[in-house]
Amino acid sequence: MRRILRWLRRSRAVLAIGASIGAAGLWLLHRSLRLRMVGLEWAEAFHAREGRPLILAFWHGRLLMMPFSWPGRPVTVLVSQHADGEVISRILRRFGIRSARGSTFRGAHGGLRAMLRAYREGSHLGIAPDGPRGPREQVQLGTIELARRTGAAVVPIGFGASRGWFLPTWDRFFIPRPFARGVFVFGDALVVPQGSDRPLLEVARGELERRLAAVTAAADAAGRA
Repeated sequence: MRRILRWLRRSRAVLAIGASIGAAGLWLLHRSLRLRMVGLEWAEAFHAREGRPLILAFWHGRLLMMPFSWPGRPVTVLVSQHADGEVISRILRRFGIRSARGSTFRGAHGGLRAMLRAYREGSHLGIAPDGPRGPREQVQLGTIELARRTGAAVVPIGFGASRGWFLPTWDRFFIPRPFARGVFVFGDALVVPQGSDRPLLEVARGELERRLAAVTAAADAAGRA
């Protein structure tokens, strides 16, 4: 049975079918939601003023709707190298979003290099700072290091909905119910000076964690209001 499951995960046909079904389901769910953006205009104005790409940060458990959070393109998202990551990459591609394969665990350096290359090419960067394995809602230093190296501002994004399900996974993955009210909340941008040493990086890590917690709580509250 394990061999069959491994084969299915590696099969190009199975991956293509899974990605097509996943993308169609996500598009239908998105179309059913009554979405509202809070703070997007500020984030767009900040981007226009800075004149360079941003790093868009969100918790792993809230990533399902993130392909619809930033209307501007291009965006490159850091995706795990696991088999599930291949399906996610294919789904993202259907929404015009590129992916860089890597994580804070396997392939971390390769993922960082790919994200740096995408940034130099003019792409916004999307990342879940607590992925792909957690701990849940704890920012890993890899995101802060990416911000330090690029000089890009990190914009925290939260998503909430009036109704939905939290799955029993490590990240409490959130799926909004069809036809619910959905809310994206954009927080204040965080800039990590390129000359920051380890203590300053740790301060920035804690601050991004605080801001992500705040925008996620605000999105949950707005969705229930």
